[in-house]
Amino acid sequence: MSSDLRYPEGAVRTTPLRGVTTDYETVSLADLLNADYLEHAVLTAFVLDESWLLPHIDPKTTLTLVTSNLVNSDTDEHPDNTTYVSPEFPLPHGQIVHTKMLLLFYAHSMRLVVCTGNLVEEDWTIMHNCVYVQDFPMDSTRVFPANEFSLALAYSLLDLSIPVNVVARLNHVDFTRATDLHIVTTVPTGGARKHEFMEEYGMLRLAQVVKQLYGSRPIDEEFEPDTRLYCVGSSLGRMDYTWLREFYLCAHGIEPRLMRKYVFDHSTPNDMVDVGIAFHTQAQVDACRYGKQCGQFIMTKRSKYEARDFPRGAMVRTEPLHKDTLLHAKAMVAQVGVEQDKGWVYVGSHNCTRAAWGTLHKDELPYFNNYEFGVLLSGVQFKKVGGGKGVRAVWKESALELPFQVVWRPYYREDVPYFGTF
Repeated sequence: MSSDLRYPEGAVRTTPLRGVTTDYETVSLADLLNADYLEHAVLTAFVLDESWLLPHIDPKTTLTLVTSNLVNSDTDEHPDNTTYVSPEFPLPHGQIVHTKMLLLFYAHSMRLVVCTGNLVEEDWTIMHNCVYVQDFPMDSTRVFPANEFSLALAYSLLDLSIPVNVVARLNHVDFTRATDLHIVTTVPTGGARKHEFMEEYGMLRLAQVVKQLYGSRPIDEEFEPDTRLYCVGSSLGRMDYTWLREFYLCAHGIEPRLMRKYVFDHSTPNDMVDVGIAFHTQAQVDACRYGKQCGQFIMTKRSKYEARDFPRGAMVRTEPLHKDTLLHAKAMVAQVGVEQDKGWVYVGSHNCTRAAWGTLHKDELPYFNNYEFGVLLSGVQFKKVGGGKGVRAVWKESALELPFQVVWRPYYREDVPYFGTF
């Protein structure tokens, strides 16, 4: 990679769609990898298709691969320079690596890419995803002081069982410009992980970060919500208003275990929870320009949605930037305050699900199912667009190129989510 850092301050970019022209910058996997200069790469994804991925990478590049689903693999392709990592799963069934992250090391820089898509062709050609990307200077002859961001990144890699010698490369990276940027991760619980440091993960970590940004809230006064939360994802799971209220408290920087009884005694769900869960409808999948194959990347079950206590009133229609296309992106847009012109944006692998963000059991101990990774961008400004019907997010004086419009359109009477066959 040249000495010029393309993304020194960080940026959110969308991935391209086959046959779609745009008036904004998109970024392909080849653009991100810059393979001619790539020396080592840490690549993580829920699904990783080696037959599609490896032709993007020079055979001399050393690789560390972490995934739950390795498909079309020919381990003879890179026998000497590829390390396959399987992280710890405390419980034997159901826990997964859902993390989608690239760490790309060059001679004099490191690129962090936080993805919403997997390392499969469809997620980079026919499903609309986005990435957070930032370049950091690197000098192998120096050891830079650690900061909050670099420590969080190192701990995240160790949680994934990335080899220590790879994690040690971060010592030579200058993370000074990782500002207004906060890592939020999840790790599966069970065994020893059931009790230790769980406040550092999932929705409890989200509460930590937001509290750090906006300060503590008194828990002995009536809770007055001031955040509007718009959540985009490609998967829906079992959910009820009890969980949604706890998640909404975390989005205010409140540890729900501290305020649970008061909120439950003094608030009703619809009075308190200002959350929109954006998910594709059956009609949107039927109309996709790339055919019904796109539906295989959108996950929910009819039994979950039709459950008596599912918060159907929180469902809103997704609004992709391009007609007849589908989103695989995972993001949250939080508008904070009376004017709702400031707040934060999350981009990463977390869907708006209990498996991703965690849930609190009756004994108040959290349970997390997945490995997840994302970044929360703070100091975001929101500008109204479309006659006030939508908003545009601006961060560090640059637009965040999200692949969807933040427009609150509740499900119509005839709308149902797409129920995939899986």
